[in-house]
Amino acid sequence: MQGNPPARTRPREAGYGRRRTSTLCAAIQMHHYSGKTPLGDHVFAEARSWATRVARPDPQRVRSRVVTGGMHTGHRSLAVVGRVPVAMLCAALWSSLCRRNERIPPMNHPVCLSRRTFLAGSAALAATAGLGLFGCSTAGTDTAAPSAASNADEPVNAYYENAVIYTVDGQDRMAEALAVRDGKIVFVGSSSDGQRYKDTAQNVVDLQGRFVLPGLIEGHIHSGSPDFFDFSLIGLPTADDELAAIKEYVDAHPEKDTYLGFGYMASLYPGEELERGPKKERLDEISPDKPLLVYSFDGHGAWLNSKAFELLGITPDTPSTPGGEIYKNEDGSLWGTLADSAMSMTSKYPVNQENVADGLATFLQGLNALGYTSIFTPPGNGFFPVPYEGYQTLADREELTMRVRGAGIVTSWQTDEDLAKLEELRKKYDSDALKVIAGKIFVDGVMDNESALLSEPYADNPSNYGETGWEQDPLNQAAAAINRAGMLAHIHAIGDEAVTMGLDAIEYAEQNVPNDDERNAITHLQLVKEDDVPRFAELEVTAVADPYWHFKEPHYWESKESPALGERAEKMYPMKSFVDAGVTLVSASDFPVTSNPNPFYAMQFGVTRNLVDGKPYDVPDITDMDDPAYLLWPEERVDIKRMIRSFTADAAWALSLDGETGSLEEGKAADFIVVDQNVLDAKPLDIKNTKVLATYLRGEKVFDAEEAAKQQS
Repeated sequence: MQGNPPARTRPREAGYGRRRTSTLCAAIQMHHYSGKTPLGDHVFAEARSWATRVARPDPQRVRSRVVTGGMHTGHRSLAVVGRVPVAMLCAALWSSLCRRNERIPPMNHPVCLSRRTFLAGSAALAATAGLGLFGCSTAGTDTAAPSAASNADEPVNAYYENAVIYTVDGQDRMAEALAVRDGKIVFVGSSSDGQRYKDTAQNVVDLQGRFVLPGLIEGHIHSGSPDFFDFSLIGLPTADDELAAIKEYVDAHPEKDTYLGFGYMASLYPGEELERGPKKERLDEISPDKPLLVYSFDGHGAWLNSKAFELLGITPDTPSTPGGEIYKNEDGSLWGTLADSAMSMTSKYPVNQENVADGLATFLQGLNALGYTSIFTPPGNGFFPVPYEGYQTLADREELTMRVRGAGIVTSWQTDEDLAKLEELRKKYDSDALKVIAGKIFVDGVMDNESALLSEPYADNPSNYGETGWEQDPLNQAAAAINRAGMLAHIHAIGDEAVTMGLDAIEYAEQNVPNDDERNAITHLQLVKEDDVPRFAELEVTAVADPYWHFKEPHYWESKESPALGERAEKMYPMKSFVDAGVTLVSASDFPVTSNPNPFYAMQFGVTRNLVDGKPYDVPDITDMDDPAYLLWPEERVDIKRMIRSFTADAAWALSLDGETGSLEEGKAADFIVVDQNVLDAKPLDIKNTKVLATYLRGEKVFDAEEAAKQQS
C-alpha cells in the first residue's frame, strides 16, 4: 500500500474494551494504595494461579484477566471466568496480602465487592479442605514456603540442594532446595524444610551455590538449521564477502542441480540495491546455468538468479502478491528479488528434506545449551514453513528436547484456505510436546526495505508509508476466525500503523467472538503510537519484543534506520512503557534474524538499551552503559527481574503454559537451568557473560556443559 494509510473507524460499537460477563462469577477492583505503586503483580499472579487450580469451568476454559486502564491510571482489576465462589477468590487474595504483609486496599469502585465480603472470604477458604490457606504474619519471608500437599514420605527422583533458586513465582520468592518426582516439582523451599525429601531421594545433587532459574521460553523463533541450507552468509561484513562466499560454495559443488543459501543483507549493497536488494546479475555471474536462491537474513527477502526465476515460473508479467513485491526494472524486466508475501512463490524451490529431523535435533540442542526448554515457532513470510513433521519424528523417537508450540500462517489473499490448513495443523499436532496454538498474520513488512507500515511517511521517501496486504475488515475477520477456532492471533507489526491495525483487529475479535479468551499477541513493535500502549493492557494483548534490536546498531542505524525514520529513530522499540501500562511483556529473538539467540544478551539489552558485543560490528565494546554512541531511548530500560520474567513466567502465560512451566512451584514441570552467576546481582554489562551449566526439561537433563566440553575436545 502506497500513499496515505486508509481511514479506519475503530470497532467501538460495544464500548471501548467492553467485556462479556455471562459467566463472570467474581470481579474485584483494586485501587492504588501507595502513591504510584499499584497493587503488586505478585498478588494477582497468585490469585490467578490459585483460581486456575480450583475453578470449575462451565465448560469454558478457566481464565483470569489482569487489566490496567493505562499508565498509572489508578486501578487494576481481576476477573476469573468459571464458577469460582466469590468468597474463595477473596480469600486467595487476602492470603497473598497477608503473606506479603500488604495493606488491604480500599474497595470503593462501584463494581467492587464490599470490604466485609472480601475479609469474610478468608474464613470461608480456611474452612474449605485442601485449599491451603496460609496464616497471616507480621513479616514476609524471602524463602519459598513448602507445600503441605506434597507427599514427603514417597521417595523423590532427585533432590537439588545448596543452590540460590529464583522461583519467579507470584511472590518472586527465593529458595535453597528443590525436589523432583516423575518430572514434576514436589518441593521448593529452604534446606531445612527440604531435609525430609533429601532423606528419601534417589539422587542428591549439590549445586555448590549455583544460581537456578526456571527453564527459559523463546517467544518467537523460526525453526532453522544449517542443514536446511547449502551455505550461510550470516556475519559477513561486506557485499564482496557475501559474493565471495556464494562463489566459493558453487565452485566447490558442481554436482548439485540447485543451490540454496541464507543470510544476505541488502544494507551492504549500494544505491537502489540497499532498498530493493541485490540484482540477479550478481548471481548470474556466479551460477549462469543452475538455479541459485538466497534468502535474506531477516526472512523478508529472496534473491534469485535468472535460472531460479525460470524454475519457479516467475516472469516479468507475473503480478506481485498483496503485501509483497516482485521488484522490476524500469523496462519491466526482473530486478532479482522478491519481498515479503511475494516470497511465497519460492515455496516450490527444492529443499533438502533428508536431514530435517536430525537438523532440528541439532538446532534444539543449541537452544538447550542457551537455557531454553520451550519455544514458540511461527512460520516466516513465504519463508520456510515450520517443519512439524520433523518435530513429530523427534517426538516419536523420544528425542524432542524442547516443549514446542507453533503456528500456521494466515494470508489476506487465501484466508479461508489458510484457516482450513491451520485447523488441520491444530488437530494433527496437539500433544504436550508439540502443539499448534496460533494463526500468524503479517500486517506489514520490515524497515529494511521500507515496507513497514507507518502513520507518517518515511523521512527519506515522503510518498511512501510502507505496505500492507490487508484492509481492516478482512483483517478483523481473520483475527476473529482464529480466535473462534480456539487459537491465538500472533500478529507481525513493525510500523506504528500496523500495530494500530493489529489492535483494532483483536478488539473486533474480543467483541464478536463469544467467550473469547485467547491470549493474542503482537510482535516486533519497532514503532508504537503512545496512545496504543494502554490498549495492549485493555485488550490483554501480549507485547512480544525483540530486545536484541533495542540499541543503535553500528552501521545499520546510521545507514538505514535514522535516514528512513528521522527523529522517530530515537524512539524505537518501547519496553518500559508496556511494563508501566500493565502489559504482559515477552522477549524473543526472531532467530535467524538475530543470529545469536542468547537470552542473557537479550537481558542485557533490555537493562542497558546499549551495545552488548562490538566484535560482530568491528567496534570496541562499551565500558559504560550510558555511553551515548549506541544508546537507544534509555528511558525505556527495564530491570533484570522484568527481563527474566519475559523469558519465564510471562512467556508461559502468553502461550497458556503457565499451569505447567515458567516458574519453579510445586506441581509444575521440573523445567529449570543452572547458571554460573547470580544474574540478579550481576553488573549490567556483565549479564551477557552468564553461562548455562545445565538445562533440565521435565526433570531430565537435556544439556550438560561439562559433557558438551568433553565432546568438543
